[in-house]
Amino acid sequence: TCNFECSYCPPGLHDGSKRWPELGAIKNFVSKVVEQVAPRKVYFEFTGGEVTLYKHFTELCEFITSLDAKVGLISNSSRTIKWWESHKQFFDHVCLSFHPEEGDEEHFINVVKLLNNDIRTHVNIMMKPEKFDFCYAVANKVKDVGNISIALQPLIHDFGDQLYDYTDIQKRILDKQHDLITKHIKFDTSFEYYRGAMKTISKDGE
Repeated sequence: TCNFECSYCPPGLHDGSKRWPELGAIKNFVSKVVEQVAPRKVYFEFTGGEVTLYKHFTELCEFITSLDAKVGLISNSSRTIKWWESHKQFFDHVCLSFHPEEGDEEHFINVVKLLNNDIRTHVNIMMKPEKFDFCYAVANKVKDVGNISIALQPLIHDFGDQLYDYTDIQKRILDKQHDLITKHIKFDTSFEYYRGAMKTISKDGE
C-alpha cells in the first residue's frame, strides 16, 4: 500500500485492500531464485504502493545482500532523510517518483542529492496536466543535481491506454524531453546498469 493518495493512481495501490506479503515467503522465493541462477548475479527490484513502508523491509534487504544479490526499488522518496541515510547501503538502484499532488519538492530533491553520487538514481516526474509547469520546474531542478537519469512521465487513465488531456505545447515538451532535459544532465561518475538502458541514434548520427 502507499502513503500517498494520488488521483491518477488506482485506489488499490493505497486503500489498504492488498495485504503485505509474508517475510518468510519472500525469503524463500529469493533463496530459490539465487540458487537457481547461480553463479549469475540476481537483481531484485521492489515496487508498490510504497515499499519502504513494509515493516520487514530492512530485514529483507539485509537478507538479500547477504546472498550477494542486488536490491533496487521504486519509491516516492517520502521517508525521512535519516531513513535514507541508514538504508542507502542496501541499494544498487533507486527509482524515485515525484508526485505533484502529494510530494514535497524540497524533500524530494534532498533525497536525490543524498543518493545520486553513491547509487544509480533514476527520477520519474509524474506530469499531471494541471500541474505541468510546476512539474517541469521540478524536473529542471533535479536535472541540475547531476549523476541521475530522468523521465517526464505522461499519465495514463487507470494505467490503461488513454492518455490524459495534454495541450499541444505540453505534448511537445514530453516528446522533446531528451533535448530539453536529458542531454543537459552532467555526470562525473558512472554506475552499473541494472534495469537496462538504450541509446537512440538517429540516421544522421545525432
